[in-house]
Amino acid sequence: MPTLPLKPLVWLKRTCGWCSVAIVLLLTGCASSVNKQEARSSYGTIFSPAMNKEMQYGVYTPPGWTRDEQLPLVVLLHGARDDETTFDRYGISEYLDEQYANSLIPRAIILNPNGNLGFWENWKDGSYKYRDWVMDDLLPVVQQRYNTLACPEHCHVSGISMGAHGALRFAYYEPYAFDSVGAISGLIITKQREFKPNLFQRVMLWFIPTKRIWGDINASGNEPEDLDPYIGWTQKPSLLDTRLRLSWNRDEGEGIKDSNSDFHSFLAKNNRAHEVAVMEGEHLWVHWKSHIAANLRFHIWGSGDAIGPPP
Repeated sequence: MPTLPLKPLVWLKRTCGWCSVAIVLLLTGCASSVNKQEARSSYGTIFSPAMNKEMQYGVYTPPGWTRDEQLPLVVLLHGARDDETTFDRYGISEYLDEQYANSLIPRAIILNPNGNLGFWENWKDGSYKYRDWVMDDLLPVVQQRYNTLACPEHCHVSGISMGAHGALRFAYYEPYAFDSVGAISGLIITKQREFKPNLFQRVMLWFIPTKRIWGDINASGNEPEDLDPYIGWTQKPSLLDTRLRLSWNRDEGEGIKDSNSDFHSFLAKNNRAHEVAVMEGEHLWVHWKSHIAANLRFHIWGSGDAIGPPP
């Protein structure tokens, strides 16, 4: 895949905000993979009927875990150009180990599936089924191998950036699979909020086969209901009891900050209970560590600000 020279990338970052991050990720590819033999997580490969090929995943277990200890399961969906190793590669495992040591987060099994650059969707053209790969092929295997507590009460999904989109969509299509959803630094797109892609965002879209993934959503001038989180999270009956947490960083691009802030305001106006948090940092994994820890508290203890399990 072609890369952009350094100076245009710097210019894009200064000019385009959030979309420059996505363009850089799309055009420059992943960082080098972690050494799985030395990694903190356990890694596996299984054949996915949904994808019709071998697919990879990683599983993080808290310090001292044995199969006799039944724990909640959290599915963590990565962002664009990340993979199942990103969790270890950016030191999330070590960070959570420290959090556990200080009793700052609940114990949980964290599943990191590989979703490529598939937006965690079952593609409209039928060529890829990333949601089915996780939900139908992988989740039951991990539940059995790691002896996790029963779903949906003890199953949760979080996502970062592209994965935030995936987490919201998983909940829409699998409304009885998860007790709670955490969307971290995702771009919330809806017809109820004006969104005019600029030149740089249009460049980014050249590299994403949008029609293959979602179909021609503008053909009739109306975005399908299933693609609009404003509708899904206030009108879909099966989602009304699903707990939701939105979070992002102060120094991210305006697109992410504004779309999350507007979504938060819309949910509040419509009396849709949810949790929201804005933290320090940019659109980077190093600044998402605290989000992941807070999401674990939200999923299992009931609030990202909790200091321990509920009485």
